[in-house]
Amino acid sequence: MKNAILNWVFIVSLFIVFQSYGGITSVDSRGEINVAGETKGIVPASSTVPLIVTLIIDRSLAEPGEEIKTIEITLPPGFVPQVSDFDSIVRDEKELNAKAVISGNVLRVELALTITDDRNSIFKIEFDCRTSNNVFEAVFRVLLRNNNDAPIGEFVKPGQADGKSNNDDFTLQVIPNVPPAPVSGFTAEADKTGENDVTLRWQKSTDPDVNGYLIYRDEDFRINVENRASTTFRDVNVLPGNRTYEITAYKTLFLQSDRSAEQTVEVSEDTAAPEPPSGLRVVTSSEGVEVLWIPSVSRDVSKYQILFGSSESGTLELLPNGEISAKKPTNESTEYKFVDNRLLSVGSFTYAVVAIDEVDNESAPTKKRLRIFDKPYPNPFTPLSADPDFNTVVFPARAIEDVEGEFSVLLFNLNGVLVKTLTAQLGETELKWDGKNESGEIVESGIYIYQLQVGDSYKTGTIILAK
Repeated sequence: MKNAILNWVFIVSLFIVFQSYGGITSVDSRGEINVAGETKGIVPASSTVPLIVTLIIDRSLAEPGEEIKTIEITLPPGFVPQVSDFDSIVRDEKELNAKAVISGNVLRVELALTITDDRNSIFKIEFDCRTSNNVFEAVFRVLLRNNNDAPIGEFVKPGQADGKSNNDDFTLQVIPNVPPAPVSGFTAEADKTGENDVTLRWQKSTDPDVNGYLIYRDEDFRINVENRASTTFRDVNVLPGNRTYEITAYKTLFLQSDRSAEQTVEVSEDTAAPEPPSGLRVVTSSEGVEVLWIPSVSRDVSKYQILFGSSESGTLELLPNGEISAKKPTNESTEYKFVDNRLLSVGSFTYAVVAIDEVDNESAPTKKRLRIFDKPYPNPFTPLSADPDFNTVVFPARAIEDVEGEFSVLLFNLNGVLVKTLTAQLGETELKWDGKNESGEIVESGIYIYQLQVGDSYKTGTIILAK
Protein backbone atom coordinates (compact mmCIF):
# COMPACT_ATOMS: atom_id res chain seq x y z
CA MET A 1 0.00 0.00 0.00
CA LYS A 2 2.83 2.36 0.92
CA ASN A 3 4.56 1.76 -2.45
CA ALA A 4 1.29 2.40 -4.30
CA ILE A 5 0.91 5.75 -2.56
CA LEU A 6 4.51 6.72 -3.37
CA ASN A 7 4.01 5.80 -7.03
CA TRP A 8 0.85 7.90 -7.16
CA VAL A 9 2.66 10.90 -5.63
CA PHE A 10 5.47 10.50 -8.17
CA ILE A 11 3.01 10.44 -11.11
CA VAL A 12 1.17 13.52 -9.80
CA SER A 13 4.52 15.33 -9.38
CA LEU A 14 5.49 14.57 -12.95
CA PHE A 15 2.08 15.83 -14.14
CA ILE A 16 2.57 19.10 -12.25
CA VAL A 17 6.10 19.57 -13.70
CA PHE A 18 4.91 18.90 -17.23
CA GLN A 19 1.96 21.24 -16.78
CA SER A 20 4.27 23.97 -15.45
CA TYR A 21 6.58 23.81 -18.44
CA GLY A 22 4.10 23.03 -21.18
CA GLY A 23 5.38 19.52 -21.74
CA ILE A 24 8.69 18.54 -23.30
CA THR A 25 9.26 21.39 -25.71
CA SER A 26 10.13 20.89 -29.37
CA VAL A 27 11.78 24.32 -29.41
CA ASP A 28 15.52 23.83 -28.94
CA SER A 29 17.50 26.84 -27.72
CA ARG A 30 20.79 27.90 -26.14
CA GLY A 31 22.37 31.21 -25.29
CA GLU A 32 24.96 33.37 -23.56
CA ILE A 33 25.43 36.78 -21.94
CA ASN A 34 28.26 39.21 -22.60
CA VAL A 35 29.25 42.75 -21.81
CA ALA A 36 29.26 44.82 -25.01
CA GLY A 37 32.77 44.92 -26.47
CA GLU A 38 34.13 42.43 -23.92
CA THR A 39 35.41 38.90 -24.50
CA LYS A 40 35.42 37.75 -20.87
CA GLY A 41 32.41 37.40 -18.61
CA ILE A 42 33.61 39.94 -16.04
CA VAL A 43 31.88 43.06 -14.66
CA PRO A 44 32.92 45.53 -11.95
CA ALA A 45 30.69 45.88 -8.91
CA SER A 46 28.45 48.97 -8.54
CA SER A 47 28.70 49.93 -12.21
CA THR A 48 26.33 50.38 -15.11
CA VAL A 49 27.33 48.14 -18.01
CA PRO A 50 25.74 47.35 -21.40
CA LEU A 51 24.75 43.67 -21.56
CA ILE A 52 23.97 41.55 -24.61
CA VAL A 53 21.96 38.32 -24.35
CA THR A 54 22.33 36.19 -27.49
CA LEU A 55 20.02 33.23 -28.12
CA ILE A 56 19.84 30.57 -30.82
CA ILE A 57 16.23 29.35 -31.00
CA ASP A 58 15.40 26.41 -33.25
CA ARG A 59 11.65 26.31 -33.96
CA SER A 60 11.82 23.75 -36.76
CA LEU A 61 9.74 21.30 -34.67
CA ALA A 62 7.61 23.86 -32.83
CA GLU A 63 4.13 22.71 -31.85
CA PRO A 64 0.89 24.59 -31.09
CA GLY A 65 1.28 26.45 -27.80
CA GLU A 66 4.97 27.09 -28.41
CA GLU A 67 4.56 30.47 -30.09
CA ILE A 68 6.97 33.02 -28.58
CA LYS A 69 5.42 36.16 -27.11
CA THR A 70 7.84 37.04 -24.30
CA ILE A 71 11.51 36.48 -23.57
CA GLU A 72 12.03 36.64 -19.83
CA ILE A 73 15.46 37.34 -18.30
CA THR A 74 15.86 36.71 -14.56
CA LEU A 75 18.74 38.78 -13.18
CA PRO A 76 20.95 37.82 -10.22
CA PRO A 77 20.44 39.53 -6.85
CA GLY A 78 21.72 43.10 -6.85
CA PHE A 79 21.52 43.56 -10.63
CA VAL A 80 19.08 46.38 -11.36
CA PRO A 81 17.67 47.12 -14.84
CA GLN A 82 15.39 50.02 -15.72
CA VAL A 83 12.77 50.10 -18.48
CA SER A 84 14.56 53.10 -19.93
CA ASP A 85 17.76 51.03 -20.11
CA PHE A 86 16.28 48.51 -22.56
CA ASP A 87 17.87 49.11 -25.96
CA SER A 88 16.61 46.59 -28.51
CA ILE A 89 15.80 43.03 -29.50
CA VAL A 90 17.03 41.85 -32.90
CA ARG A 91 16.16 38.67 -34.77
CA ASP A 92 18.56 37.70 -37.57
CA GLU A 93 19.84 41.29 -37.82
CA LYS A 94 16.30 42.73 -38.03
CA GLU A 95 15.03 44.76 -35.08
CA LEU A 96 11.71 43.67 -33.60
CA ASN A 97 9.03 45.91 -32.11
CA ALA A 98 8.90 45.16 -28.39
CA LYS A 99 8.50 46.74 -24.95
CA ALA A 100 10.33 46.06 -21.72
CA VAL A 101 8.55 45.34 -18.44
CA ILE A 102 10.41 45.17 -15.11
CA SER A 103 9.05 42.97 -12.33
CA GLY A 104 11.44 42.74 -9.38
CA ASN A 105 14.67 41.31 -10.75
CA VAL A 106 12.98 40.04 -13.93
CA LEU A 107 13.25 41.81 -17.29
CA ARG A 108 10.42 40.80 -19.62
CA VAL A 109 10.81 41.62 -23.32
CA GLU A 110 7.27 41.46 -24.72
CA LEU A 111 7.05 41.25 -28.52
CA ALA A 112 4.44 43.24 -30.44
CA LEU A 113 4.04 40.35 -32.88
CA THR A 114 4.06 36.79 -31.61
CA ILE A 115 6.62 34.51 -33.29
CA THR A 116 4.74 31.64 -34.94
CA ASP A 117 7.03 30.58 -37.81
CA ASP A 118 9.40 27.60 -37.79
CA ARG A 119 12.66 29.43 -38.50
CA ASN A 120 15.93 28.69 -36.75
CA SER A 121 17.05 32.19 -35.67
CA ILE A 122 19.59 34.18 -33.67
CA PHE A 123 18.12 36.69 -31.21
CA LYS A 124 20.10 39.48 -29.59
CA ILE A 125 18.74 41.50 -26.65
CA GLU A 126 20.66 44.59 -25.49
CA PHE A 127 20.09 46.54 -22.28
CA ASP A 128 22.04 48.50 -19.66
CA CYS A 129 22.14 47.19 -16.12
CA ARG A 130 23.44 48.30 -12.74
CA THR A 131 25.66 45.59 -11.27
CA SER A 132 25.63 44.29 -7.70
CA ASN A 133 27.59 45.84 -4.83
CA ASN A 134 28.85 42.40 -3.87
CA VAL A 135 31.60 40.28 -5.35
CA PHE A 136 30.14 36.96 -6.50
CA GLU A 137 29.28 34.74 -9.46
CA ALA A 138 26.18 36.20 -11.11
CA VAL A 139 23.93 33.67 -12.85
CA PHE A 140 21.26 34.83 -15.30
CA ARG A 141 18.32 32.72 -16.48
CA VAL A 142 16.29 33.05 -19.69
CA LEU A 143 12.82 31.65 -20.26
CA LEU A 144 10.55 31.72 -23.33
CA ARG A 145 6.82 32.31 -22.80
CA ASN A 146 3.83 31.89 -25.11
CA ASN A 147 0.67 33.96 -25.68
CA ASN A 148 -0.83 32.63 -22.45
CA ASP A 149 2.35 33.62 -20.59
CA ALA A 150 3.06 29.93 -19.97
CA PRO A 151 6.71 28.80 -20.12
CA ILE A 152 7.81 27.07 -23.30
CA GLY A 153 9.95 24.31 -21.87
CA GLU A 154 12.60 24.89 -19.21
CA PHE A 155 15.15 27.68 -18.91
CA VAL A 156 17.33 28.20 -21.98
CA LYS A 157 20.55 26.21 -21.71
CA PRO A 158 23.88 28.08 -21.75
CA GLY A 159 26.05 27.59 -24.81
CA GLN A 160 27.86 29.20 -27.74
CA ALA A 161 25.37 31.41 -29.60
CA ASP A 162 26.99 34.51 -31.09
CA GLY A 163 29.77 32.83 -33.09
CA LYS A 164 32.46 34.77 -31.21
CA SER A 165 35.25 33.73 -28.89
CA ASN A 166 33.91 35.16 -25.63
CA ASN A 167 31.77 34.18 -22.63
CA ASP A 168 29.60 31.25 -23.79
CA ASP A 169 27.55 31.11 -20.61
CA PHE A 170 24.78 32.84 -18.64
CA THR A 171 27.22 33.56 -15.81
CA LEU A 172 29.18 36.76 -15.12
CA GLN A 173 31.93 37.24 -12.57
CA VAL A 174 31.56 40.38 -10.42
CA ILE A 175 34.91 41.83 -9.31
CA PRO A 176 35.78 44.73 -6.96
CA ASN A 177 35.36 48.14 -8.53
CA VAL A 178 39.04 49.02 -8.06
CA PRO A 179 40.95 50.17 -11.17
CA PRO A 180 44.47 48.85 -11.81
CA ALA A 181 47.58 50.96 -11.41
CA PRO A 182 48.74 53.04 -14.43
CA VAL A 183 51.02 51.39 -16.98
CA SER A 184 54.71 52.29 -16.65
CA GLY A 185 57.57 52.43 -19.13
CA PHE A 186 55.38 53.38 -22.10
CA THR A 187 57.28 54.46 -25.24
CA ALA A 188 56.40 55.06 -28.91
CA GLU A 189 58.90 54.83 -31.79
CA ALA A 190 58.27 55.56 -35.47
CA ASP A 191 59.61 53.10 -38.06
CA LYS A 192 62.92 54.07 -39.67
CA THR A 193 62.85 51.71 -42.67
CA GLY A 194 60.26 53.53 -44.80
CA GLU A 195 57.09 52.01 -43.30
CA ASN A 196 54.42 54.24 -41.76
CA ASP A 197 54.32 52.12 -38.60
CA VAL A 198 54.78 52.88 -34.91
CA THR A 199 56.17 50.41 -32.34
CA LEU A 200 54.76 50.80 -28.81
CA ARG A 201 56.39 49.24 -25.72
CA TRP A 202 55.53 49.12 -22.02
CA GLN A 203 56.09 47.16 -18.82
CA LYS A 204 53.67 44.34 -18.06
CA SER A 205 51.19 45.04 -15.29
CA THR A 206 51.76 43.12 -12.06
CA ASP A 207 48.02 43.18 -11.23
CA PRO A 208 46.72 39.59 -11.75
CA ASP A 209 43.22 40.91 -12.54
CA VAL A 210 44.42 42.91 -15.56
CA ASN A 211 43.10 41.34 -18.77
CA GLY A 212 44.66 43.62 -21.38
CA TYR A 213 45.64 47.11 -22.45
CA LEU A 214 43.98 49.94 -24.35
CA ILE A 215 46.18 52.09 -26.56
CA TYR A 216 44.79 55.49 -27.50
CA ARG A 217 46.04 57.13 -30.70
CA ASP A 218 45.33 60.85 -31.04
CA GLU A 219 43.11 60.67 -27.91
CA ASP A 220 40.09 58.95 -29.50
CA PHE A 221 41.17 56.00 -31.68
CA ARG A 222 41.36 52.96 -29.40
CA ILE A 223 43.38 49.75 -29.89
CA ASN A 224 42.50 46.79 -27.66
CA VAL A 225 45.46 44.52 -26.85
CA GLU A 226 43.66 41.52 -25.31
CA ASN A 227 46.63 39.86 -23.63
CA ARG A 228 47.80 40.83 -20.16
CA ALA A 229 51.29 39.40 -20.88
CA SER A 230 51.84 41.73 -23.86
CA THR A 231 54.59 44.35 -23.67
CA THR A 232 54.73 45.50 -27.29
CA PHE A 233 52.41 46.38 -30.15
CA ARG A 234 53.08 47.53 -33.73
CA ASP A 235 50.57 50.06 -35.04
CA VAL A 236 50.54 49.50 -38.81
CA ASN A 237 49.57 51.91 -41.62
CA VAL A 238 49.41 55.02 -39.46
CA LEU A 239 48.41 58.24 -41.20
CA PRO A 240 51.63 60.25 -41.76
CA GLY A 241 52.14 63.28 -39.54
CA ASN A 242 52.39 64.09 -35.85
CA ARG A 243 50.73 61.36 -33.72
CA THR A 244 50.17 61.03 -29.97
CA TYR A 245 49.76 57.81 -27.95
CA GLU A 246 48.60 56.91 -24.42
CA ILE A 247 47.97 53.54 -22.76
CA THR A 248 45.82 52.14 -19.95
CA ALA A 249 45.59 48.71 -18.31
CA TYR A 250 42.11 47.28 -17.83
CA LYS A 251 40.34 44.62 -15.82
CA THR A 252 37.25 45.21 -17.95
CA LEU A 253 36.69 47.90 -20.55
CA PHE A 254 34.70 49.72 -17.86
CA LEU A 255 37.44 49.44 -15.25
CA GLN A 256 40.64 50.99 -16.56
CA SER A 257 43.71 52.58 -15.04
CA ASP A 258 44.50 56.23 -15.55
CA ARG A 259 46.17 56.97 -18.88
CA SER A 260 49.94 57.02 -19.15
CA ALA A 261 51.96 60.07 -20.02
CA GLU A 262 51.45 61.08 -23.65
CA GLN A 263 54.03 59.99 -26.24
CA THR A 264 54.43 61.96 -29.49
CA VAL A 265 56.00 60.65 -32.73
CA GLU A 266 56.38 61.93 -36.29
CA VAL A 267 55.18 59.29 -38.77
CA SER A 268 56.65 59.42 -42.29
CA GLU A 269 55.15 58.46 -45.64
CA ASP A 270 55.20 54.76 -46.54
CA THR A 271 57.91 54.24 -49.15
CA ALA A 272 58.86 50.61 -48.39
CA ALA A 273 57.83 47.86 -50.81
CA PRO A 274 56.24 44.78 -49.19
CA GLU A 275 58.08 41.50 -49.01
CA PRO A 276 57.08 39.23 -51.91
CA PRO A 277 54.76 36.26 -51.30
CA SER A 278 56.40 32.84 -51.01
CA GLY A 279 55.68 29.18 -51.69
CA LEU A 280 54.13 29.84 -55.11
CA ARG A 281 52.60 26.73 -56.68
CA VAL A 282 50.93 26.44 -60.08
CA VAL A 283 48.96 23.25 -60.72
CA THR A 284 46.40 22.19 -63.28
CA SER A 285 43.06 20.75 -62.21
CA SER A 286 39.57 20.18 -63.55
CA GLU A 287 38.78 23.79 -62.53
CA GLY A 288 41.61 25.25 -64.61
CA VAL A 289 45.04 26.41 -63.50
CA GLU A 290 45.27 26.87 -59.72
CA VAL A 291 47.73 29.51 -58.49
CA LEU A 292 48.49 29.11 -54.77
CA TRP A 293 50.87 31.06 -52.53
CA ILE A 294 51.79 31.84 -48.92
CA PRO A 295 51.06 35.45 -47.92
CA SER A 296 53.73 38.11 -47.69
CA VAL A 297 55.14 38.58 -44.19
CA SER A 298 54.60 42.34 -44.51
CA ARG A 299 51.69 43.50 -42.35
CA ASP A 300 50.50 46.31 -44.58
CA VAL A 301 49.70 44.25 -47.70
CA SER A 302 46.22 45.22 -48.91
CA LYS A 303 45.94 43.14 -52.08
CA TYR A 304 47.64 40.72 -54.46
CA GLN A 305 47.87 40.81 -58.23
CA ILE A 306 48.21 37.68 -60.36
CA LEU A 307 50.17 38.19 -63.57
CA PHE A 308 50.50 35.95 -66.62
CA GLY A 309 52.71 35.72 -69.67
CA SER A 310 53.68 33.29 -72.43
CA SER A 311 57.23 32.34 -73.36
CA GLU A 312 56.77 34.02 -76.75
CA SER A 313 55.85 37.48 -75.40
CA GLY A 314 58.24 37.54 -72.44
CA THR A 315 56.00 40.11 -70.68
CA LEU A 316 53.66 39.66 -67.72
CA GLU A 317 50.19 41.19 -67.65
CA LEU A 318 47.44 41.30 -65.03
CA LEU A 319 44.92 38.48 -65.48
CA PRO A 320 41.20 39.29 -65.76
CA ASN A 321 39.86 39.40 -62.17
CA GLY A 322 43.47 38.85 -61.12
CA GLU A 323 43.40 41.29 -58.19
CA ILE A 324 42.24 39.92 -54.84
CA SER A 325 42.00 41.32 -51.32
CA ALA A 326 44.65 40.37 -48.76
CA LYS A 327 42.13 40.22 -45.93
CA LYS A 328 42.32 36.46 -45.63
CA PRO A 329 43.20 33.37 -47.71
CA THR A 330 40.52 32.08 -50.05
CA ASN A 331 40.63 28.54 -48.65
CA GLU A 332 40.82 26.99 -45.19
CA SER A 333 44.61 26.66 -45.17
CA THR A 334 47.22 29.42 -44.85
CA GLU A 335 47.48 29.69 -48.63
CA TYR A 336 45.75 32.08 -50.98
CA LYS A 337 44.22 30.57 -54.11
CA PHE A 338 43.36 31.96 -57.53
CA VAL A 339 41.92 29.89 -60.38
CA ASP A 340 42.63 30.79 -64.00
CA ASN A 341 39.75 28.99 -65.74
CA ARG A 342 40.89 29.73 -69.29
CA LEU A 343 41.72 26.76 -71.52
CA LEU A 344 45.41 27.18 -72.28
CA SER A 345 46.99 25.79 -75.41
CA VAL A 346 50.12 23.64 -75.47
CA GLY A 347 53.19 25.67 -74.52
CA SER A 348 55.23 27.24 -71.73
CA PHE A 349 53.73 29.97 -69.53
CA THR A 350 54.70 32.05 -66.50
CA TYR A 351 52.50 33.00 -63.55
CA ALA A 352 53.56 35.63 -61.01
CA VAL A 353 52.09 37.06 -57.81
CA VAL A 354 52.81 40.59 -56.54
CA ALA A 355 52.01 41.94 -53.05
CA ILE A 356 50.76 45.56 -52.93
CA ASP A 357 50.39 47.73 -49.82
CA GLU A 358 47.86 50.44 -48.96
CA VAL A 359 49.73 53.16 -50.90
CA ASP A 360 50.38 50.92 -53.94
CA ASN A 361 54.01 50.05 -53.19
CA GLU A 362 54.65 46.76 -55.04
CA SER A 363 56.80 43.81 -54.04
CA ALA A 364 59.05 42.01 -56.47
CA PRO A 365 57.06 39.37 -58.36
CA THR A 366 57.22 35.75 -57.26
CA LYS A 367 57.25 33.66 -60.44
CA LYS A 368 56.52 30.08 -61.46
CA ARG A 369 56.64 28.46 -64.89
CA LEU A 370 53.90 26.16 -66.16
CA ARG A 371 54.49 23.86 -69.10
CA ILE A 372 51.52 22.33 -70.89
CA PHE A 373 52.06 19.54 -73.41
CA ASP A 374 49.90 16.90 -75.06
CA LYS A 375 52.47 14.14 -74.48
CA PRO A 376 54.73 13.06 -71.59
CA TYR A 377 57.56 15.50 -70.80
CA PRO A 378 60.50 15.74 -70.40
CA ASN A 379 61.54 12.71 -72.41
CA PRO A 380 64.20 11.58 -71.65
CA PHE A 381 64.27 12.49 -67.94
CA THR A 382 66.87 12.11 -65.18
CA PRO A 383 65.55 11.14 -61.70
CA LEU A 384 68.88 12.00 -60.01
CA SER A 385 68.96 15.56 -61.38
CA ALA A 386 68.57 18.45 -58.90
CA ASP A 387 66.55 20.37 -61.49
CA PRO A 388 62.79 19.81 -60.92
CA ASP A 389 62.17 20.48 -64.63
CA PHE A 390 64.12 17.34 -65.56
CA ASN A 391 63.94 14.86 -62.65
CA THR A 392 60.25 13.96 -63.03
CA VAL A 393 58.23 12.97 -66.08
CA VAL A 394 54.72 14.44 -66.32
CA PHE A 395 51.87 12.57 -68.02
CA PRO A 396 49.07 14.95 -69.12
CA ALA A 397 45.49 13.73 -69.35
CA ARG A 398 45.08 15.87 -72.46
CA ALA A 399 47.33 13.39 -74.30
CA ILE A 400 43.97 11.77 -75.10
CA GLU A 401 41.60 14.43 -76.45
CA ASP A 402 37.88 14.84 -75.91
CA VAL A 403 37.44 12.08 -73.33
CA GLU A 404 36.54 12.05 -69.65
CA GLY A 405 36.78 9.52 -66.85
CA GLU A 406 39.29 7.98 -64.48
CA PHE A 407 42.89 8.88 -65.28
CA SER A 408 45.78 6.45 -64.72
CA VAL A 409 49.20 5.51 -66.08
CA LEU A 410 50.86 2.06 -66.07
CA LEU A 411 54.65 1.79 -66.57
CA PHE A 412 56.34 -1.41 -67.82
CA ASN A 413 59.95 -2.36 -68.55
CA LEU A 414 60.86 -3.88 -71.90
CA ASN A 415 60.23 -7.38 -70.49
CA GLY A 416 56.59 -6.44 -69.90
CA VAL A 417 56.92 -6.33 -66.11
CA LEU A 418 54.75 -3.68 -64.42
CA VAL A 419 57.05 -1.41 -62.40
CA LYS A 420 54.70 1.42 -61.35
CA THR A 421 51.00 2.34 -61.31
CA LEU A 422 49.96 6.00 -61.14
CA THR A 423 46.34 6.88 -60.34
CA ALA A 424 44.92 10.40 -60.38
CA GLN A 425 42.80 11.83 -57.60
CA LEU A 426 39.49 13.48 -58.48
CA GLY A 427 40.17 16.66 -60.45
CA GLU A 428 43.83 15.93 -61.22
CA THR A 429 44.82 16.42 -64.86
CA GLU A 430 48.48 15.41 -64.58
CA LEU A 431 50.35 12.42 -63.16
CA LYS A 432 54.06 12.49 -62.31
CA TRP A 433 56.66 9.71 -62.18
CA ASP A 434 59.92 10.18 -60.28
CA GLY A 435 61.51 7.03 -61.72
CA LYS A 436 60.80 4.86 -58.67
CA ASN A 437 59.13 1.45 -58.62
CA GLU A 438 56.42 0.30 -56.20
CA SER A 439 59.13 -0.38 -53.58
CA GLY A 440 60.37 3.21 -53.71
CA GLU A 441 63.63 2.38 -55.52
CA ILE A 442 64.84 4.19 -58.65
CA VAL A 443 64.71 1.77 -61.58
CA GLU A 444 67.56 1.10 -63.97
CA SER A 445 68.34 3.39 -66.88
CA GLY A 446 66.62 2.42 -70.10
CA ILE A 447 63.41 2.52 -72.10
CA TYR A 448 60.04 2.12 -70.36
CA ILE A 449 56.63 1.63 -71.91
CA TYR A 450 53.71 3.65 -70.61
CA GLN A 451 49.99 3.02 -70.99
CA LEU A 452 47.98 6.19 -70.37
CA GLN A 453 44.24 5.67 -69.81
CA VAL A 454 41.41 8.22 -69.54
CA GLY A 455 38.01 6.59 -69.16
CA ASP A 456 37.89 3.78 -71.71
CA SER A 457 40.52 5.31 -74.05
CA TYR A 458 44.19 4.28 -74.11
CA LYS A 459 47.43 5.64 -75.44
CA THR A 460 50.84 3.96 -75.31
CA GLY A 461 54.38 5.14 -75.87
CA THR A 462 57.92 4.98 -74.51
CA ILE A 463 59.85 6.96 -71.90
CA ILE A 464 63.65 7.09 -71.67
CA LEU A 465 65.07 7.17 -68.14
CA ALA A 466 68.71 8.23 -67.84
CA LYS A 467 70.52 8.26 -64.48
